[in-house]
Amino acid sequence: MSLTLAYNIARSALTTSASRANVVSNNVANADNPDAARKTALVATGVGGTSHLVGIAGEVDRALFDRALESNAAKSQASALSQVLEQLAAVAGDPEAGGSPAQLIGGLKAALQTASSASHDEAALQGVLTAADALARGLNAASELNQRVRSQTNAELGSSITELRALLEDIEDVNRVIVGGTALGDTNLADDVDRRNGLVRSISGLVDVRVVMRGDNNMTLYLANGVTLFETSPRDIAFDASAPVLPGQPGPGLRIDGVPAQLGVGVGGKIGGLMIARDNELFKLGRQLDEIARGLIVSTAESDQSSAATLPDLAGLLTYGGGPALPPSGVVVDGLAGSIRVNANADPARGGALNRIRDGGISDPGAPGYNYNGTSGLAFNGRLIELIDSLASTQQFDPATGLASSPGGVQQYASTSAGWLNEQRRTSSEVDENQAVLADRALGAWQSRVGVNLDTELAALIALERSYQASTRLISSVNSMFDSLLDATR
Repeated sequence: MSLTLAYNIARSALTTSASRANVVSNNVANADNPDAARKTALVATGVGGTSHLVGIAGEVDRALFDRALESNAAKSQASALSQVLEQLAAVAGDPEAGGSPAQLIGGLKAALQTASSASHDEAALQGVLTAADALARGLNAASELNQRVRSQTNAELGSSITELRALLEDIEDVNRVIVGGTALGDTNLADDVDRRNGLVRSISGLVDVRVVMRGDNNMTLYLANGVTLFETSPRDIAFDASAPVLPGQPGPGLRIDGVPAQLGVGVGGKIGGLMIARDNELFKLGRQLDEIARGLIVSTAESDQSSAATLPDLAGLLTYGGGPALPPSGVVVDGLAGSIRVNANADPARGGALNRIRDGGISDPGAPGYNYNGTSGLAFNGRLIELIDSLASTQQFDPATGLASSPGGVQQYASTSAGWLNEQRRTSSEVDENQAVLADRALGAWQSRVGVNLDTELAALIALERSYQASTRLISSVNSMFDSLLDATR
């Protein structure tokens, strides 16, 4: 081996070691970056034994990466649903605070029982009026809260869709760089691949995305249901965030690549969770509250007490915007819980009279047929007892609310609704916790396979240091030999 060749080998080794050290340093700097894969310097040996860097490759494990994406989407969907349902805790009610519809109905029954034992006492009748007003206002507040959370959920859905569009545009930019670089034979695309993987992981938090790689390192994205999300360029995502969310009506629809997104099918991620919350849980709860209101209006309605009854049943102690006519039987009236109220004819503050709670005639004070107390006795309590029994009387409720359609009383129905909501909250919270654990494990498995291990990098640095030292010793030896040759020629 000539001294010149030895010198060239040592010099190229130094240059290669420096490049490899830069790669290792970059790995160490990205040790805490969840999207960074470990980079490896690709070294080739040239003519005469010289070495040079030909590229930088990143670790790849597509199967673990796909699993991490699926787990992240499932976690995000569960988290979005759980967070929305937790905002409805006030509707389920604190047993000690007595704020749920079922508890407020119990309060009205208790006030009626007290009044039935002292029907002559205006204070007892005032207690009934106060309890009925609290019940109506409680339903109004529950309905308003549910509708407000629905609207907020829809707004958050719109923001998430805007974020998804922006991420897909970023994917388009970096994917173009990678595809172009691959076509030109560029082997230094590892950082761009990391960036693209990071963008895909962010997208998986919004929708359940599937990745398909083409032969030219081109990435195509699909939803879990097969709808194309990205292929060379982002597909159209149509959503009217400005459209109102109305009681009893599904929210604005979502179309991806022209295909309507079906509730709970293939969308996943945060967007899927928000859609489920808006058009399933919140939708059903709103209709359940409307059915409770309808049941209360029917339970407190007044009927014609004449011997030959001809007058229709009318709304009594509790009425609504469409009163005094009763709402249709067994069918949800959307928005009813938001308009239920105490009948002004029973409220002295609005020109009514408390004794009508005991005697009847709330629905139409001018029609004697609705008077239950024919003798005008102060001790009459028949109507009060009838109201107590009516609150427990069987009614048929609309199964479109998501609750069993088996008949029961309105208080029983309200209790079932509260139990349903608490079960939805409990289940969503458990699923959220479980999915968070699975997502962390899936991400950890992927990172342990392709991510940076500081011990490995430290060992690589030690090896590079030894290689560097060997190269410098070789150069020093060659230099000494050159000096000896020069001295010999003098």
